[in-house]
Amino acid sequence: MDFFIVGYPKAGTTSLYEYMKSNPMLFFPEVKEPHYFTRDYPGCRVVDTFDQYMSLYQAASEQQLKGDASASVIHSDFALDEIINKFPDAKFIVILRDPVAAFVSFHGELLHNLNEAEQDIERAWSLQEDRANGECIPSTCLEPGFLQYKSVFNYRSQLPAFFDKVPESQRLVLIFEEFFADPRSGYLQALDFLDIEDDGRLDFGAKNTARKHRFRTLAEIHKKLVNGNSVFYRWAKAVLSFLGVHPSSLIARFNQLPGGKPELSTKFKDELEQYFQADIDAVEKLLGRPVDSWRK
Repeated sequence: MDFFIVGYPKAGTTSLYEYMKSNPMLFFPEVKEPHYFTRDYPGCRVVDTFDQYMSLYQAASEQQLKGDASASVIHSDFALDEIINKFPDAKFIVILRDPVAAFVSFHGELLHNLNEAEQDIERAWSLQEDRANGECIPSTCLEPGFLQYKSVFNYRSQLPAFFDKVPESQRLVLIFEEFFADPRSGYLQALDFLDIEDDGRLDFGAKNTARKHRFRTLAEIHKKLVNGNSVFYRWAKAVLSFLGVHPSSLIARFNQLPGGKPELSTKFKDELEQYFQADIDAVEKLLGRPVDSWRK
């Protein structure tokens, strides 16, 4: 493995993955986030063995750099150390977003993928301690660790550790708000970091935008059918696919709506800004400059 886009969730990793995936000198598997090295988040791992993991890259040519865009690596307790041990020369890209905005967006994403069931974002924030004790976990949640929002966006601890473990020549830190203000410049910065020539890409449309379900119950039923993988489900899917009908795609298109940002009360917004102030301070100290777009 040559490089990793290691985080953060909802900070533009999907967009960067899509941009870089089309570059002929770079190779990513179709599975954007294998999560192989984040063994402390077992519910999100796509593969369980190293051989399975490496098989995702069997189609890569010798000339291509192989990349992994698992955004859980940066907030895992084990992943970064294991990657460095396995691939000591690998390079790492981190994208940082205003932690308040990142949390709000991540909560919406977890609602959409059914890991989260609490629609009230303020209550979801308040449930973190209970959920750490195994309480109030949604029945559809595959990875309870993602519900620990403070742990996921713990810049104050994760970034200093990342800087200590990864040499400067092997790390690139991008700021979400700056990247998407001028995505081509950010993209070129990433290519230069990897010593890859510009492929002339000019299309930088947003990827993985916010979305929500029209009917959550329908999404839950569909997920249970897929995860259950019963004989009847496989048979029906095979027959319909043969007829050119893809029920999962139809259901997804029908049941998906653009997601809007929740309205935060002034009190809760102030609480979040106060809580994440230490994380913003840590980022600015490590970068040696202010991040003006995060300052209210």
